Amino acid sequence: MEKKNTHIMYGFITGIAMVIVGLIVYLLGAAFKPGMQYISYIPFLIGIILNGIAFSKANDGYVTFGNVFGSCFKATMIVTIVIITWSVASMYIFPEMKDKAMEMARAEMAKNPKMTDEIMDTSMNMMKKYWNVFLIAGAIFGTLFFGAVFSLIGGGIAQKKGTQPFVPTDTM
Repeated sequence: MEKKNTHIMYGFITGIAMVIVGLIVYLLGAAFKPGMQYISYIPFLIGIILNGIAFSKANDGYVTFGNVFGSCFKATMIVTIVIITWSVASMYIFPEMKDKAMEMARAEMAKNPKMTDEIMDTSMNMMKKYWNVFLIAGAIFGTLFFGAVFSLIGGGIAQKKGTQPFVPTDTM
């Protein structure tokens, strides 16, 4: 029997919720405070768990852990596409974000007594040169890593009856 899918809708809704929460945090000026970059992972966790539950309900509970995990991870891939799209768009919408991140990174490096000005300058030039690559790679790997963890949680929480028993469809 073909499984009913929920990952597309939940993936897009979750991705958009993450963008909105991240945008609010940035506009409030809290995006560069320690730990605040993870606040958008709250709707991510909730969305993936809700997808797992909805997938199980859509299939009358006749799902396995692997089925639910797969649906949740498919939703994660859609979330990743939304986050990458937003990351690229935000580079053009908020160009000052890059400068703030660079200033913050320089301040963190300056706290290390072994860090010389030459090493800091080299690091900052490399970061500036490859900013887009680092941003996109961070979005991909960060979202997929946390998405895999959240998919495990979603797979564990959703109600599962196992595979559906065989029901003959052709009776004579």
